[in-house]
Amino acid sequence: MPYSLIPDDKTPTDALRRIAHAELSDALKLAQDPGSSSPLHALRKSVKKTRGLLRLLRPVFADFTTENAALRDAAAGISALRDAEVMRLTLDTLAALPGDPRATEAAATMRAQLPPMPDTGPDHSALARFVEDIAQIRHRAEHWKAHEKGWHAYAPGLELTLHQSQKRMKIARKTLVDSDFHRWRSRIKHHWYQTRLLAPIWPEMMAPHSAIADHLGELLGEHHDLAVLRRAIPAHLPEIEAAALDQLIGQGQRTREAEAFHLGARLLGEEPAALSARWGHWYQLWRSERG
Repeated sequence: MPYSLIPDDKTPTDALRRIAHAELSDALKLAQDPGSSSPLHALRKSVKKTRGLLRLLRPVFADFTTENAALRDAAAGISALRDAEVMRLTLDTLAALPGDPRATEAAATMRAQLPPMPDTGPDHSALARFVEDIAQIRHRAEHWKAHEKGWHAYAPGLELTLHQSQKRMKIARKTLVDSDFHRWRSRIKHHWYQTRLLAPIWPEMMAPHSAIADHLGELLGEHHDLAVLRRAIPAHLPEIEAAALDQLIGQGQRTREAEAFHLGARLLGEEPAALSARWGHWYQLWRSERG
């Protein structure tokens, strides 16, 4: 089933239950698949998509706080495995970059010295706990309910996420602190998922907005990956190589910051209420055209 509204969703509650069940079922299937060599990214993505759905309906979903925390905690159980995977990919990218050979050599050395990745098969204890937690959430999702109908169910959550995205962008621009960029990224990813959920109301108009939100989220994700790597530079690396690697990481972050602020100013330049009103009109047309 698509990760979006469909005409058969007669109410927001129908959409909530259908999409949550599909995403959580996909996560369970992948986590229990012995043939899956690297399920971690896909597992966490299913959880994030479900949390994006809940955040869209947050103001009209009484169980938001409990269920959002349950999903967050379930994903946290496998986050260490995912972080180890991301660090390898980031170091591989840096080691292949042209430029200061001392920095690329340091990246290659750091990559070679990382401990082996733990087994991520279906019998891994962290994955086993993840499966148990997600199965319980999926069971509860059969009874989730949105306490509004039509656009009144979607507008408040959409506006709140946009407002928080704008606020967090301003804070990140002011402080240039890694943690503030990461907090900004969280809301941008949620907004991206929300644009995907609402895309059918006018696909041709929604696609460019969604693409920019996706790209912005990826930029901020890369910024976070570099920040994590920077903090992990081992003390035993030669001082000159470590400094060169630190400088290379910093340059990568600054490049992404500049592009992120450029995109953010355009994506988030409209007042949340105005965007919501426009999308709400499209939603009403979409529903009326489909009975």
